[in-house]
Amino acid sequence: MLNHFLGGYLVENNIDGPFSSIHAERKNNKYPGPVIAGIFFSLTTILLTYGGGLLAFKNGFLRSGVGEVLFILLPVLIFLIVGKYNIKDTLKLRRTRPINYLIVVFLMMFGMPVVGVLNAIVLGIIRLVFGKNLPIEQISIPDVPTLFIAILVIGISAAVCEETLFRGLISKGYSKFGVVTSLVITSILFGILHRDIQKGVSTILLGALIGFIVHRTKSIYAGMVAHFTNNTVAVLLTFGAAKLSEKLDKVGINQAQSFDFSNIPTASLVIAIVFYALMFLGFVAGFVTLIYAFYRSTEKESRLETVRMQLQTKVDEDMQVTNNTMATQGIQVTNNTMATQEIPMPIVHKDRTNKFSVAALIGVLPGVILIFLTFVGQILELMNVNSGLLYNVLKALWLV
Repeated sequence: MLNHFLGGYLVENNIDGPFSSIHAERKNNKYPGPVIAGIFFSLTTILLTYGGGLLAFKNGFLRSGVGEVLFILLPVLIFLIVGKYNIKDTLKLRRTRPINYLIVVFLMMFGMPVVGVLNAIVLGIIRLVFGKNLPIEQISIPDVPTLFIAILVIGISAAVCEETLFRGLISKGYSKFGVVTSLVITSILFGILHRDIQKGVSTILLGALIGFIVHRTKSIYAGMVAHFTNNTVAVLLTFGAAKLSEKLDKVGINQAQSFDFSNIPTASLVIAIVFYALMFLGFVAGFVTLIYAFYRSTEKESRLETVRMQLQTKVDEDMQVTNNTMATQGIQVTNNTMATQEIPMPIVHKDRTNKFSVAALIGVLPGVILIFLTFVGQILELMNVNSGLLYNVLKALWLV
C-alpha cells in the first residue's frame, strides 16, 4: 500500500492497480477564505495606523519589532489556532530544496537595483509633477550593535511577520480566485500597507516577486528568505553609506547631493553614465538568468504540487458525493473515518475559480479606504496644503 493525503483524506493506493481503490480518512480541510483575508488586512491596517501610540517604547527598533509581532503575527496565529484551521497548508509550512534558497538570495540581490531604478523613476515623476518629494525617513545605525538590532527587527521580524500574513493567510484566502488573481491582490495589498505613496510601485513589485517565489516553491520559508535578504541588504547599505559619509566629512568632502555637476567635464559625465548603465544592464541580465534558473529548479515540485491540488479538490468533491450516497443506503459514516470502499479515481479537471463576492469586498474595504486617505494626506503635503476641510478631516483621523 502507498499512503498519502488527497482532498482531505488519507488515500491508500494498491500497488497492483494505481488508483484502483482508496481508503479515505478525513484530515483538517478548513482554510480561511477571501472574507477572512480582507478582514485581516483591514484589521492590520488599523492596528499599524493607530496602535503605535499604545507602544510606549522610546527605542524605535524595539517599538517597530514589538508592533510587528503584536499587530501582524500574533493575530494571525491566534485566529488559525483558535479557529482550528489547517495551519500547515494555510501558511505553506513546507521546505524546498537548499539550492532554491541559494538562488532566492542572489535573485533578490540582483533584483534590488532593478526595482531601485523603477523607484527612482517614480520619485522623478513625483518631483516633476509637484516640484518636490516627500522627506525619506532615514534609519539611524550609528554602530555595530545597533546594526545587529536593525537586522533582527527589519530583517528577521518583518520577514516572518509580514510573510505569515500576506503569503500565508491572505494569499490562501484569495487562492479560490486562482493563482494569478491571488498573487496580484496579495502583492497590491502588501505594497499599499507600507503606506508610502513614493515607494508604492517598488513595494508592490517586491511583493509580486516574493509571491512568485512562494508559489513556485510552495514554501513560505522561501518567501521569508527573500524578504529577509531584501531588508537586510537595505540595512547594510544604509549602514555602509552612513559610515562612508562620516569619513567624507572628516576629510572635508561634501556629500554627493551637494555636488555641483556643472563643474564636471562633459566627457566624465558621459563615462559615468555609460558605466552605470552597463552596470544596470548587468544586474538585469543576472536577474533574468536567475529567474530562469529558479523556474527550472522548481519546475518539478511546482508541477507535482499543482497536480496534487487538482486531485485534492476533485477527490474531496467525489468523497462528499460518496458520503451522501452511503448515507442514503444506510451505511454509517462518521466525521473521522469512512469505510473502505471501491471508489474509482476521478478524472482531474482544472480548478474552478469563484467570483469576487460583496462580503469579500466589504472585508477589505476599510483598510483600503484608510490607506487611500493616507495617500491623500501625502499628496496634500506634496502640494503644500495645510488647511481646508479635507486637511482638517485627515488631521482629525491622525493621518497627517
